[in-house]
Amino acid sequence: MKQYLLIPLTGILCHTALAATDTTTTEEDKSPFDGSAKLGFIYSKTTKTSMSLNSATELRYKKNNWSNKLALSSYYTDSTEEEDGVNKYQINLNNEFAMGPHSFTYLSNTYNHDQFGTYRSEYIVSTGLGYKFYDTKTTKLVVGGGPGYRWSKRQSTDPDYPNQREKNLIANAFVRGKKVFTPTFSAGFDGNVDYGSSNTTYDIKAYIKNRLIDNVALMIDTQYIYNTEVASDKSNDEIYSTVSITYDF
Repeated sequence: MKQYLLIPLTGILCHTALAATDTTTTEEDKSPFDGSAKLGFIYSKTTKTSMSLNSATELRYKKNNWSNKLALSSYYTDSTEEEDGVNKYQINLNNEFAMGPHSFTYLSNTYNHDQFGTYRSEYIVSTGLGYKFYDTKTTKLVVGGGPGYRWSKRQSTDPDYPNQREKNLIANAFVRGKKVFTPTFSAGFDGNVDYGSSNTTYDIKAYIKNRLIDNVALMIDTQYIYNTEVASDKSNDEIYSTVSITYDF
């Protein structure tokens, strides 16, 4: 009788052990890497308006308490006239370390290159503390801030200060938000301020994203940039509105 009871019991234990092993394997096999890429057309308004092409790529790595993101973006207009051109790109490396379920520290490195804007080159590094008010699968709201440093160089053709280089300490602050309304539709925003004595930059982005099929989605986004100090022949504000196809991987 004991043998008959032992056989089913052994089967149950083996099944439980296999299920636990499968779960553990699935969790361990989950890649810490993910990312996205987008390509689309753009309508821009700086000193003049133009139609051009935009592209962007994000690579993300998340493991234990570390979150790292490398982002590259570019705006390009095929124009030989400076007043009509948009030719710029940005490289950003952002590292975050979670100190708890809500708080984290961050280190951000950003390089901007602009062929026709006031500042030909900019390098900005900032660090500080952040806090996650909401961090769920459907709702995210994050704020942060801290000190930083900015190096900038103006265009050689600047009518006021050609090739001027400036180095100054800045104060950085940001807010990020995202809302997933349905499995296929989401929206979000990203606001950033770099406050400095020589120039203060306000950068606000907003987007809506609708998944079309599998990992392919349609994204409509707008970016508004305002610099307090610009060349006399340039506009303080820039507006970039894009319609893009994205691919998440």
